[in-house]
Amino acid sequence: MTDSHQDLSGPPCTTLEAQAACEKSRRALVKAAVAASFGLASTAVLGATEARAAKPVPKGGGNEAGFLGSNQITATIMRQFRSVGIMQIDMGIVVSAMPKREPVQAATPALRAAWRGVAQEFVNSFFIPGRVPDTQILGQRMQAVTDRVVGPGIAHVVLLSVIVR
Repeated sequence: MTDSHQDLSGPPCTTLEAQAACEKSRRALVKAAVAASFGLASTAVLGATEARAAKPVPKGGGNEAGFLGSNQITATIMRQFRSVGIMQIDMGIVVSAMPKREPVQAATPALRAAWRGVAQEFVNSFFIPGRVPDTQILGQRMQAVTDRVVGPGIAHVVLLSVIVR
């Protein structure tokens, strides 16, 4: 039996020859550890790749078939002509009718531009720094501009998160 505090790394490296041997064994241990970590990492990558290949992920970024990607919209919070923070809005839209999905996808650049304007207007008009933003008003305004761009009742806005920094 050995004491748990006993040094099992080998003889002490006191002489010059012993120090060279110790350095050589340290390098061998480091090389073995690096090789083992690369082996584990490559096994994990292969396992993840096989798992992804076995189960196809729906296009559009969501589990729901009509969900069209997550968009990140930011607005600068200004007070007295200087920036005091930003509001980050993560959102997406749900298109219920699949034939209407392609025209809505084609309109996403126009939607993002309109959403940025709404976000900045919301921050300038309705948001008070230090308070929780009213997502009800923000969601209604985002839905109104979405209806204006793609047509009423075609796409429904989903607010995923609203973060204020």
